[in-house]
Amino acid sequence: MKKFVPLVLLASLSPAFATTVQNLDAVPGVIQHTEGKQIFAEQMAGATPAKGFGELPQGLSENQWIGWVAPNENPNNLILTGAKAWGKEGKYIGIACFADNQADAGQAKKYADNTCPENYNNGRANKLYLGVFSWQNQQLQPIARSEKPLNQISAWNKAAEKESDDESVRPLAYYTKLDLAPYRIAPDTLAFGVRGGYSDAYSGGGAFYEVLELYTIKDSKIINVFSDLVYYYSDIAGDWNKDGTRQHDISESKYILKLRSAKTQGFYDLEVVNLQDKSSQIFHWSESLQQYVP
Repeated sequence: MKKFVPLVLLASLSPAFATTVQNLDAVPGVIQHTEGKQIFAEQMAGATPAKGFGELPQGLSENQWIGWVAPNENPNNLILTGAKAWGKEGKYIGIACFADNQADAGQAKKYADNTCPENYNNGRANKLYLGVFSWQNQQLQPIARSEKPLNQISAWNKAAEKESDDESVRPLAYYTKLDLAPYRIAPDTLAFGVRGGYSDAYSGGGAFYEVLELYTIKDSKIINVFSDLVYYYSDIAGDWNKDGTRQHDISESKYILKLRSAKTQGFYDLEVVNLQDKSSQIFHWSESLQQYVP
């Protein structure tokens, strides 16, 4: 089988938008994509991220929700819950994010900003659970759940762990939002997305990576079927100017996911396209692995 190579490993090979500006004030004007503009606003202006995980439907209590989606977690360790409507018939996709202990949960709530944030004890995202359910007539009707936190079932994390010699490839350090675009990966199978990422801090700048993970339902479980890089942004401080300001080197790469008409073992092939040079990588369904592979 061909080795799975996360696209982030190809970032240095794939052309990216890159430019140099004379000072920090000029940075927002050259950022091309909304992801980068949001990163800059959060990092430099303290903007709060949108509620990317939504809110539990009215009438569904947190205790009832986490009692089903994460029955083995201590409610005192809860950081965040949320849900978004998915399709028809009152279906929702919900999340619950937990820290390892109550003290860490308290700290995370102060700074999480609507995300499932990093666990600074291990550099990975805190424990995020997924659940698909129906909410009708004020009744929770379970459909499927992840059973384990995403950091244990993520294909991206498993691939990143094998790339320990590459510092730019790391397990996800936070989760930011649900992506409920209609990812119909087979005629009778609809997937949904969860976006997360990680960052690298440098002297005078940093780099940010966003990963899209697709999940679907198999029996009563939620499984990860696809994971790959969809956005990269870096801002590196450069030479000093005579007026005391500093130049900044800005780089961006954005990838979009396309569903192709061709199928492999009943599932549509996926194509990840680099918007800068239109290069792409095609992923095919592996029945034995129950996920997409290049």
